[in-house]
Amino acid sequence: MALNTFLSEYFEKKPLHVRKADKGALFGNALFSRKKMLKVIEKQPRPMGFGKDLTVCRYVNSERENFDGEDSNGHATSRQVASLLDKGYSCQFYQPQRYVDGLYELNAAFEDVFGGLAGASAYLTPAKSQALAPHHDDVEVFVLQTQGSKKWKLYHPLVELAGEHSSDLAENQIGQPWMELTVEEGDLLYFPRGVIHQACTNEKDFSTHVTISVYQHNTWANFLEVALPRVIRNAFDSDVAFRQGLPVGYLGFMGTQYSIDSTKAKEFAASCKKLVGKLAAHISDKDLQEAADEAALDVLANRLPPPVEKKDKENDESGPSPLDGNVTICFKNRSHIRLSMGEDEMKEAFVAVYYSLHNCRRHHMGLCTCDGGEDVEDEDGSDEDADTASANGDQDEDGDNESDDEDEDLSAAFGQMPPQPKSIIFPGDLAPALMKLYASSASPPGASIEELAQAASDETAVRGMLLRLWSEGLLDVTTQ
Repeated sequence: MALNTFLSEYFEKKPLHVRKADKGALFGNALFSRKKMLKVIEKQPRPMGFGKDLTVCRYVNSERENFDGEDSNGHATSRQVASLLDKGYSCQFYQPQRYVDGLYELNAAFEDVFGGLAGASAYLTPAKSQALAPHHDDVEVFVLQTQGSKKWKLYHPLVELAGEHSSDLAENQIGQPWMELTVEEGDLLYFPRGVIHQACTNEKDFSTHVTISVYQHNTWANFLEVALPRVIRNAFDSDVAFRQGLPVGYLGFMGTQYSIDSTKAKEFAASCKKLVGKLAAHISDKDLQEAADEAALDVLANRLPPPVEKKDKENDESGPSPLDGNVTICFKNRSHIRLSMGEDEMKEAFVAVYYSLHNCRRHHMGLCTCDGGEDVEDEDGSDEDADTASANGDQDEDGDNESDDEDEDLSAAFGQMPPQPKSIIFPGDLAPALMKLYASSASPPGASIEELAQAASDETAVRGMLLRLWSEGLLDVTTQ
């Protein structure tokens, strides 16, 4: 199916089940599984945490029971998680793309296609089990069934294109199923945000599926939340009606303790609505462009870096310089580059080059585990049984590891600081050259240094700009 067909007929509209039996392999074998998750847990130099990296739960008498890991200070080990799965617990493993190359590459591709962040969770469910109660999400969901099979029930939304995820929903709240289907290993299932769903395994098969989610808080309303403060400031600056004071004593008749039916309250509401109606006249193209830049910077700061192929690494080490003769130049991975025009405090124009090519894979979605860990692809085809892996880490006689706890607390404190996008700032007169470079990067090999110098009318400044961009690893340089 062509992307345009999917976007026009299914995206934000209705579910789609793509069967491996009909379309062939949609993703690689063993993309994620019980064995792979246990290997990830085993390989980490510091213990993963229940409630932080994974949630383990089961349903007893129709009620959810979470395993909190109190006996192990909340630390998860591969042996322990394997034992819990054997006892009928289900597991949700958060953001597996941080550790597994195949999922990293897949998530990065989703971010390229949809122009926003793509998160992931893996769900591992024993036979005859249901991991989650009926609920709906606030994201567009792509389910990749990587092991076993699962029976799904989908229900019409209570709120179309819901902006917030729901709590667990009772059967009497959701009505009759809209669709009932079985997703087999290798299949893909898509459904829009707001679609209520529940899934369970059959009598004999252990199931693993990965959900890739996109378009969280990516609505017109979310964009207007960014743009409207600028519009209101424009209105304040240019229209005295927005600068007039509120009615004297308005707190004496406005508020939940007062009736909205009073004359003064009705006049107040009418004045508010009139001002809101006037805001449209104060929307400028510049405000919308700046709001889009603000949204883009959040994506750039948090998205995955592009997967780097071996040939790209070799070119970086031995390829030509942008200052060599007879070369063409373009940005690497243009979707990871953003140009933003602005003025500094002295009203001097500048252009900022923001980039996400060197983002930390382990920072993805704000979850920082930069202190170590290995990628755990089963490239050697090893059949080693991770279920028998030993517990992670060394412990003292009481089973505690206080120094690790202190380090984790410190890491968690720093982890609360949101990542900032990397950038290089250039004088505003280089904007034409940078725009030329950006435009030419849509169809590599790009532009020559002469073409870029002509755009900016200062070849020396352009050469310095290119050298700086190249030194940061942002350029592809090709000998003509």
